[in-house]
Order: sequence, then structure tokens, then C-alpha cells
Amino acid sequence: MENFLENRKKIKVAPLSFYSNDMAVSKDQLAHNQLKLTFQRDSVMNLDQKHKAWAQENKAN
Repeated sequence: MENFLENRKKIKVAPLSFYSNDMAVSKDQLAHNQLKLTFQRDSVMNLDQKHKAWAQENKAN
């Protein structure tokens, strides 16, 4: 039981850090990721429009 309490105290003293202060992302990487996100968003919107058009065509037939 004492061992459990000691471990519990250690966890409270040294909480886990989910973020790293050492991580750096270059502007090029940020710009590239933004371009990929924009392309993916446009692709999804185009696909959504195609699905709506196909649904209208199927209703007409």
C-alpha cells in the first residue's frame, strides 16, 4: 500500500507533458500543409457536388 501511495505522489509531482518545447516547424512545412489542406477541402467539395449531380440524374431516370 505504501508503494502505491509513493507512486501516486510521484505522478502528481511530475505530470506528463503532451507538448514539446523543442519542436519547431518551418514556414515551408506550414505553407505546404496549408496547401494540402486546401486541396483536400476543394476535392471533397467537388466530390460532394458530383454526388448531388449524379443523384439528380438518377432521379430523372
